[in-house]
Amino acid sequence: MKHLIIGNGIAGISVAETIRKNRSDDQISIISNEEGAPYWRASLSKYILDIIPPGKMLIKPDGWFDQQNIEQIKGEVQQIDGSGKKIHLKQNGTETELGFDRCCVSIGADPISLPIPGNDLPEILAFRSLAQADQLKTAMTSIKNIVVIGGGVLGMEVVELAVANRLNCIVLQRGNLIGTPLVDEHGAEILLRRVTGQDGVHPPCAEVIFGDGIAEFLSENNHLKAIRLQSGKEILADLAVVCIGIAADPSIFKESGLTFDRGLIVDERQHTNLEGIYGAGDCVIYPNEGGDMAPTRTWVTSRIQGKTAGYNMCGIPCLLFDEGPMYNASYLFDLLYT
Repeated sequence: MKHLIIGNGIAGISVAETIRKNRSDDQISIISNEEGAPYWRASLSKYILDIIPPGKMLIKPDGWFDQQNIEQIKGEVQQIDGSGKKIHLKQNGTETELGFDRCCVSIGADPISLPIPGNDLPEILAFRSLAQADQLKTAMTSIKNIVVIGGGVLGMEVVELAVANRLNCIVLQRGNLIGTPLVDEHGAEILLRRVTGQDGVHPPCAEVIFGDGIAEFLSENNHLKAIRLQSGKEILADLAVVCIGIAADPSIFKESGLTFDRGLIVDERQHTNLEGIYGAGDCVIYPNEGGDMAPTRTWVTSRIQGKTAGYNMCGIPCLLFDEGPMYNASYLFDLLYT
C-alpha cells in the first residue's frame, strides 16, 4: 500500500507514525512546503524568548524518518486529483505527479491577512511558522513601537515578546474582550487589568484599543510608519503583527472532488467524501461530540485526528476519540488559564 501524507505538522506526523506501527512494509511519503524538520508550532514564542533551544523544537529527533523508513518530500501541492488518486506537486519550478492508494490531507491553516492598503509592507508580519518567528525575533531588536492586531491567544504571546524586548505595545481588538474564546468575560477582565497595569500591581505592558478597525497602513520610503484607524486616529508603528485567526487554503481542493466548506469535510473516521482520502488537523471540519461540524481547535485534537486517520488508512476501523467538552491549559500573557 502506498500512503501519501500532505503536511508534516503534528497531525501529519501522527498519521505517519500510526501507519508505520501497523504496516511495516507499506510505503509512506510525507510532503512539506517548509524547509527543515517538523517542529512544535505551539512553542514559537518560547523559542523566541530562548526558553526552548532550537534543538528542542523538533517533533521527532534527528534520524527518525530514516529509522521509520518514511520518505520526506519537499514541495508545494498544486492540486489533488481525487478520482485519479494522484496529486500535482511543484518542486523547484517543475510540476510532477505522485500517485497514492491512501492519502491524508493535513496541510494545516494559514494566517488570515488584512485586505487593506499597505498590507504588503515588509514590517507587517504573521506569526505562524518558524521562519516568521525568526523574522519577528530579529525585527524586535531594532524597533521601538509594535502594534499587535488581534487580542487572542497568539496576540497575547506577542505582547509578552514585546515586554521582554521593552517595546511600546498597542493591541487592536475589534471585539470588547481579549483572550477569547479561551476565557470568559470574567477571565478577560483579569487579563486586561494585568496587561494594562490596571491591577495596581504590575506596570502597564500594553495599551488595548477596542472596537476600532484599521483603515490603512501608512508608509515612509516603503516602510511601515503608522497605522490609521477607522476612527481617524493614527498610531505609530515600526512593526505590526497580525493575529486575527487562521483559515485553510481552499486552492488545492478546487476540482479535486473533495467537499470543502471553510475546511475539508471529514467524518468520525477522518474520511472525506472520496474513497481512500482522509483529512486531519487545522484544515478539516469534523463532527464533534454534539454532532455539529466544527473546526479543529487544539493540538491534542490534531494529534488524535492524525492517529484516527492512520488507523483507518491501514484498514483498522477506528472512530475519533470523544474529546468531551473543549479543554485547554496554557498561558495567556503570563497568567495560567484552564
